[in-house]
Amino acid sequence: MSLSVEPQPFQSQNHHQFEVTAEGLGRYVIDVSLPTGHETSGKQYPVVLAVDGNLLFDMVQTTLHGRFAQAGSILPPSIVVGVGYPADEGFASFFGRRNFDFHDDWAMTDPLGKVLLDVFDGLKQAEGKPDLVIGAGGYPRFMAFLKDELLPALARAYPIDLGARHTLVGDSSGGYFALRAMFDPQSPFRRYLAISPGFGSAENGIVRAEAAYAATQKDLDVDLFLCCGRVEIDEGPVRGMCRFGSGVTWLAEQFAIRQWPNARIDWEIMNHEDHTSIATRAVAAGLRSVHRLRPGVHAAELAQAMAAARAAMNEKK
Repeated sequence: MSLSVEPQPFQSQNHHQFEVTAEGLGRYVIDVSLPTGHETSGKQYPVVLAVDGNLLFDMVQTTLHGRFAQAGSILPPSIVVGVGYPADEGFASFFGRRNFDFHDDWAMTDPLGKVLLDVFDGLKQAEGKPDLVIGAGGYPRFMAFLKDELLPALARAYPIDLGARHTLVGDSSGGYFALRAMFDPQSPFRRYLAISPGFGSAENGIVRAEAAYAATQKDLDVDLFLCCGRVEIDEGPVRGMCRFGSGVTWLAEQFAIRQWPNARIDWEIMNHEDHTSIATRAVAAGLRSVHRLRPGVHAAELAQAMAAARAAMNEKK
């Protein structure tokens, strides 16, 4: 007997998407995913926000709100937000805009900066957009957009607790942004996933930011998950200039040196992963880590969370 198949479009539950425009920065595509039961819970939730939402939102959304997670996730309920760039602007624009948004001032005349300029030139020529430009220095404005404009606006539309312990997720240049935000006393985030952060960007910009923070602050109240792939550490000169591996170990050492009372770091060089393959694995491990629920790292917290999850599942029966 042959089957009759009638394809139907499927829309992910509790997933909204819309555009906003930030003065001086441009258009952004915002994805929002809400936890199951938010309509009747009467609760407000923390945010897990992913920059490069075009690339990372789906991974974070599946980890927290996918159908497997709905069956019994031990991660606490959160609202997932992706901040991305419009597809109709093209990949060259995406490449240039994120470079501007994620970094402080950077002339890009150092070896890594010149490589990025060459890549950008190739992208814009291939797309027939010779007038596009790339630069850096947008970090203060982009952070102000997230903190003072986007999060408050979302809290007016969704049950977000603005005072909660929010999470920031970034990969590559976005990972650099996450580390830069971590050393910003005005950052609204307290949990950070920095995946393969481009530590070599902006001529030791993270080293300077860490030193400036330590000069005025006595504590760093954060949970940080920091990682890179084993393969990407020595995969040619450009990867080497990005300092993926040495950035991870340098920050781990700085946390040990500073001994901030409330700073927690979980770091890893992930075997068999390169710059492209690492994100899926890192998102899942990182979210468990910053919520202190990672096996082998946060054993006591994990046991408590699993007991609570079992109790909640029993209540549903």
